[in-house]
Amino acid sequence: MNFKHWTRGLRRPLVYVGIGILAVLAILLAGWGWYRQALTPVSVGGRVTHVTIASGDSVRTVADRLAKDRMIRSETAFLLYYRLHRAQLPILAGTYALSPSMSVQQIMQKISSGEVVQTAIAVTIPEGFDLEDIAAKLQQAGICPAQAFISATQQDTFKQPFLKQLVGRKQVRYRLEGFLFPDTYDFTRGEKPAEVINEMLDDFAARVLTPANVKAMKADGLTLNQAITEASLVENEAKVDSERPLIASVIDNRLKAHMKLQIDATVDYAIGHHLTVVTDADILDAKGPYNTYLFAGLPPGPIGNPGLKSIEAVLHPAKTQYLYYVAKGDGSGTDYFARTYAQQLHNEMLREENLKKQHS
Repeated sequence: MNFKHWTRGLRRPLVYVGIGILAVLAILLAGWGWYRQALTPVSVGGRVTHVTIASGDSVRTVADRLAKDRMIRSETAFLLYYRLHRAQLPILAGTYALSPSMSVQQIMQKISSGEVVQTAIAVTIPEGFDLEDIAAKLQQAGICPAQAFISATQQDTFKQPFLKQLVGRKQVRYRLEGFLFPDTYDFTRGEKPAEVINEMLDDFAARVLTPANVKAMKADGLTLNQAITEASLVENEAKVDSERPLIASVIDNRLKAHMKLQIDATVDYAIGHHLTVVTDADILDAKGPYNTYLFAGLPPGPIGNPGLKSIEAVLHPAKTQYLYYVAKGDGSGTDYFARTYAQQLHNEMLREENLKKQHS
């Protein structure tokens, strides 16, 4: 037998084996890369959600629930991680506070530790509440002391990316005013103020900073602070949803015409406590930059925490020439709108007539 011919024939199968081994290694590496990625958090931020695991739930049931709640990237990866670590991480029944910002490892550690949430207390933060109103509401519900909450909002310990857009604002009373999203939250008695604030900031990011809203903000040439400040004015002024875009248009038109906004709610905020009726004396007493009777343009920051409808009204205002509005005073919560001051004076007369009818 020709030795060279024999070794050449042997070399060919060895090449095929080598290629096969490389292919297997490539598949294993790709699989390992996918697996590691699938264990990472779904998002950087995300609202904390209470997930209940009932006694007797299988790991597949738990994985399916977490996947549907968008707490994990992959049900398959979760199941594989569990099988690799189930001796150290048994799943225990209970209600857990989980977030899409947690990795699979963190979620597994939580649900195997028995670190269940205490009885949740549902707290509803109404649209338009300012920061001090929110603090009082949380204290009343037994969540955390009002002053501790207010102090925590002033600490520079929150890491939501959108907060970088708020750096450098001058004369703002509370730096997180306007960005504590009004919603119904499940808190626990004695919860740390920072945890409460983080949940509200995460909710703002998820509900407000959608791609569509961010695009609309840029198209209108609005900074985040400007958009939320204007929305806080709309929230205070509008009593019915249909008029939010109209009031937003009045604010825009007055800003373009370099007219003072002259909104009573800004006097209220400038003074620092709620007023039943804003008087001329109040307007003169409120010397701060929030007073839109004395200072032109928008206030330095929001005067409350607006809801989504007011924010969207600012991003999509009605197209009008209105410069004035006044409440009708007929119990409907709606307003008269006017293009000229003469029309406004006529509408104010109609308002007085409506008020007399209401009290007759």
